[in-house]
Formats: sequence, structure tokens, C-alpha cells
Amino acid sequence: MFQKNSFSVPSDSSGILLVKIIQTRKCTSKKHAKIGKFLKIVIKNTKISLNRIKKKKSRAIVVRTKHSLCWKKSKYFNFCDNALVLLKKRMNTRGRELYGPTSKNLKIKKFRIAYRCVF
Repeated sequence: MFQKNSFSVPSDSSGILLVKIIQTRKCTSKKHAKIGKFLKIVIKNTKISLNRIKKKKSRAIVVRTKHSLCWKKSKYFNFCDNALVLLKKRMNTRGRELYGPTSKNLKIKKFRIAYRCVF
């Protein structure tokens, strides 16, 4: 689960290496972000060619968490790491490819462009 002021590595091919989480949006009162929730982030470290993007605010969506996910009251999913995907203004991903497994709950109409290669 993601909390405020924690650091994370995005799991897409955008060239961004490290982000800091500023705010957890649309979450419960516990301030933990689970799968499918939105985050506000600040970009901390990038590749050399993307230095102009440093210190900019952006949005992200949570793709994987270490916390177990219950699906249909009989199946439990556990991922080995926490991961997020960076978003642009129109809910498209910054990178063209996503790395690692994602949950099928995110493959909805709004995010079809981002998750078209996820099965």
C-alpha cells in the first residue's frame, strides 16, 4: 500500500526512475492507496535525456501492491512489490509499455489505451 511521502519506482517505459508520493486521492480515511486508486506524485529522478521533467507534479494509478487482494470471495492475489503507472492529462500512460503483471480490474473502458496488451 502507498502512503504519503513514500518513494516508489514506476513500472512503465517512460524513463522516470524514482517518484515521491504527495497525496493519495479518493482513498479511505486510513490514507492508504490500494489497487486502482489515484496518486499525486513529484518526479525525483529521471534519465539524463529527461532532466527537464524533474520536480514536476503528475498523476499516477496504483497497479500492484503487496497487500493481498480478494476477488470473488474465494481468490486471493499477492504481488511481490508495489508498482504504479504514470498518467498524462487524458488518462493515457507516459510510457508505451507496462512491465510486470497487473490486475484485470483496471482493464476498463477509460484505460483501454494503457492496458491494451494486458491479458
